[in-house]
Amino acid sequence: AHKLEAVGQLASGIAHEINTPMQYIGDNVRFLRDAFGDLMGLIGAYAALREAAERDRVLEQPRKQVEQAEAQADVEFLQEEVEPAIEQTLEGVDHVTGIVRALKEFAHPGDGEWQEADLRKALENALALGRNAYKLVADIETDYGELPPVRCKLAELNQVFLNLIVNAAHAIEEVVAGTEQRGTIRIRTRRDGAFAHVEIADTGCGIPHEIRERIFDPFFTTKGVGRGTGQGLAIAYQIVVKGHGGELRFDSEPGCGTTFHIRLPIAGPSAASEA
Repeated sequence: AHKLEAVGQLASGIAHEINTPMQYIGDNVRFLRDAFGDLMGLIGAYAALREAAERDRVLEQPRKQVEQAEAQADVEFLQEEVEPAIEQTLEGVDHVTGIVRALKEFAHPGDGEWQEADLRKALENALALGRNAYKLVADIETDYGELPPVRCKLAELNQVFLNLIVNAAHAIEEVVAGTEQRGTIRIRTRRDGAFAHVEIADTGCGIPHEIRERIFDPFFTTKGVGRGTGQGLAIAYQIVVKGHGGELRFDSEPGCGTTFHIRLPIAGPSAASEA
């Protein structure tokens, strides 16, 4: 727990340090976008003036100088390319800012306490942080049903959601590797009486029948060296079942995919024991 808190403090600090310069970059690029728009308007006015000057011999020499300057600057190229370049830069800034925001919320030290949390927001943050695992192999589909805030330890559930999303991406990668195909990760939430239900499904390789009883055992893994320690699902089970009084189970069909079901008491573990 102390190690997790220390990592959370470190990540939160790093996120803060990244966020400040990103704000400067974003503000400056937006200024350049607006300024470039004004500049293009001025160049348009110059073009109209140049056309009018074509009928005046006195202005012939200045007009030629303007035409030469336009050719050197390649104004037509700038008009076509600068604005898209600025927009792409702003998209990149927004993407990094979103990741930083997700990281701060994901790793904030205060999240180690019991609190009323928005599971949809937690899942979106997990998707933002896990994007590197699935972006080349899977598309994301979400179906968020109406859920009230759930009493939980959000930092722990963040680990569960991120672990299941990354596992889903790895399962899909085993199927689509070496092809141009992509799989799908589907995330669904709904209310089931006094419980919140979260489903994380994939179209990956599925879990073989002979190892299903061992899936939640500590240190059990089918992944290669460097891709897993075998602790992710075991920790997820401890967090959901032991820590939150919920349920964690799965349905799987080899060659078709796997769906993990998380069922959490909305009012917290004490409510689960009374239900």
